[in-house]
Amino acid sequence: MRDDDLAFVELVQRELGVVRWPDAAELRARARRRSRRRVVGAAAVVFVLLSSSAVATAGLPGLSGPPTATGPAASPTGRAEIPLDALLQPEDLPVKAGSALTGAGLGEPIVIEPVWAQCLAERNVSPIWEMSRYSRSQSFVRDPRTDQDMQLSQDVYRIGPELAASFSADIDRRIRPCLDWLDVQTGQNVGLGPVIGELTTSFARHSWEVVARGFAGDDAVLIRHTTSETRRDDAPEEVLAEAPDPQTVAVVRVGDLVTVLRLGVWASESDYLRLAVVATRRMCLAANPRC
Repeated sequence: MRDDDLAFVELVQRELGVVRWPDAAELRARARRRSRRRVVGAAAVVFVLLSSSAVATAGLPGLSGPPTATGPAASPTGRAEIPLDALLQPEDLPVKAGSALTGAGLGEPIVIEPVWAQCLAERNVSPIWEMSRYSRSQSFVRDPRTDQDMQLSQDVYRIGPELAASFSADIDRRIRPCLDWLDVQTGQNVGLGPVIGELTTSFARHSWEVVARGFAGDDAVLIRHTTSETRRDDAPEEVLAEAPDPQTVAVVRVGDLVTVLRLGVWASESDYLRLAVVATRRMCLAANPRC
């Protein structure tokens, strides 16, 4: 290799050495923020329709418009932004976790689980449980360099105090339509059917249930999501994908703060209950009113 070629290769290697490539956890966090923005966009359309309806019904006896949405500008007196120390810390976990990937937002929706949101949308129920004033999120993986297994994902939202009282009722109202949901998907066959490339339809059953209540904070629910095998519509005896393990999420309210907590495959339901209590103590420092 000529000296000038060798110098060029060394220059490229030095330049690549200072490039920061995003890890998988960062890419997932970016995707989650984009999904939230899409949900907010859909919510804006719904809000416009509701606002139009409110104008149309204004002044009619016995009818009133929908309640005014609570946003950052309508914050009551007290703490507003959510500090990082109000979230779980690595020392709270019984497993090894790398550095956290964190984020913050304004006026974001509380969507407990994306698949649940799909079920609610199909059942004509708003998937947006509540619009937060402020939010803070974090996720931990085992090792950002070598092991991308998720150990903890936590979102903390600050909501309007007048809406905190409807916490449990809003959860129950969204559980009932999705006790049994058939998710039907249509896509191109990639080798499972007689003709590769043809459109095929598959289905899987989903269900959500509250398996524990009142174990932490002012309000708390533990929600379990169960999914069946995925089967072909035209050959229901054929299993395309085995049933995954049930997924669990804890939702806890402390004053005007709500956290949505997901743990990795290492966690049992007792781990969720224990860490929900720890998360409550952390949130107490930033809640309105303080615990």
